[in-house]
Amino acid sequence: MYVDPQFESRRKAATALRALGNAFVGHRTDEETLASITRWAEEATQTLRSSDPVKRPTDYFEKRYTDPIPLDGQEVIAFSDRTFSGPANPMGMEIELKRRDKSVVASANFGSSFESAPGRVHGGAISAVVDDVMGYLMIVLGEAAYTAKLEVDYLGGVPVGETVWFHAWESARVGRKLSVELTVSLGPIDDFEATDPVIIARGLFIIARK
Repeated sequence: MYVDPQFESRRKAATALRALGNAFVGHRTDEETLASITRWAEEATQTLRSSDPVKRPTDYFEKRYTDPIPLDGQEVIAFSDRTFSGPANPMGMEIELKRRDKSVVASANFGSSFESAPGRVHGGAISAVVDDVMGYLMIVLGEAAYTAKLEVDYLGGVPVGETVWFHAWESARVGRKLSVELTVSLGPIDDFEATDPVIIARGLFIIARK
């Protein structure tokens, strides 16, 4: 993980901004309140843009082979504002990922910002998190790998505003080709088994050459 000296404060701010976004999408309000939100957002944006920009790390893959692998049960974080799942990324969703033996288990909650059909999370948002959770498995395995193929079978809908559970594990490996399987269920993962999964996914990752 890349150390973020402002991790806790950035995490709190991002959580508040995600809640704001979901509240904005999920509710209607009066014109005065909308104007007030607009002014505040524009002022905050200008303030942030006048500060130092964030530079993306260039040694992302190298750290897979130099940093210690997360301990069993420990939260897994690549970098604090990672796309979709970074705890300090206000454009993502509420999600917590932890190592479980040689797999990754994640609990996620999709707010109103991700609603498509009434009461259901947009399938594209689900696929993005499926790919991301599989990517976090690479951290647990200590491998630097790219997604080469992703298959997602939607067996049922994922409800908005409710906690769902992702579970990803390595299913096979041939040379630099690493296969991953994943399930999404409406209840916690017990003993590595999902009860009546609503989504089953398979991914193929190619391990980068060292």
